[in-house]
Amino acid sequence: MKKITLLIFSLILINSCAEKVSSENKAKRAPGYLKKDGKIYDVNDSNPENLDLWDNYIEAHNKRDIEAINQMNADSTKQFGVFKIYGPDGSVVPDKNAHKALLSSWFEQENPKWNPIFSYTMKVDSQPGSWVISGHKIDLLVNGENKTFYDIADVYIEDGKIGAFWVYRRETITDK
Repeated sequence: MKKITLLIFSLILINSCAEKVSSENKAKRAPGYLKKDGKIYDVNDSNPENLDLWDNYIEAHNKRDIEAINQMNADSTKQFGVFKIYGPDGSVVPDKNAHKALLSSWFEQENPKWNPIFSYTMKVDSQPGSWVISGHKIDLLVNGENKTFYDIADVYIEDGKIGAFWVYRRETITDK
């Protein structure tokens, strides 16, 4: 009887120590998705080296190193064609050369300074590259006045190069 009680107690103890599976791990779907043209594509974690590439890219902007920035830009991608930037004001930078020209004047006129807040790298099923979704605070000199904005960048990366990105912006709101 002691052996049976000890055995039952041992089984209860072992079972209570078993790792509980969270509802997140039990999910039958990917941790994210992209909806495009009425179809849903699964999104999963991607290569963390993409975060290093984007961090280096932002740091090169803070250092005003236009050549380093240009070297990190792709000439073209399978997904989107030539390098492009879709700005927060609806503007489009159509290629690497236009980007270089824009940076020279922008650095001089608005003196941008980035402070990254978060980044996440993801892979969309059936796409050739990966993405980094990144948020940062950016300080600019706008018409002689210092202003702070918060940007979200959707960055497309292919073959270790920045292929395109979209920037969404919100100006800082101050309580008076």
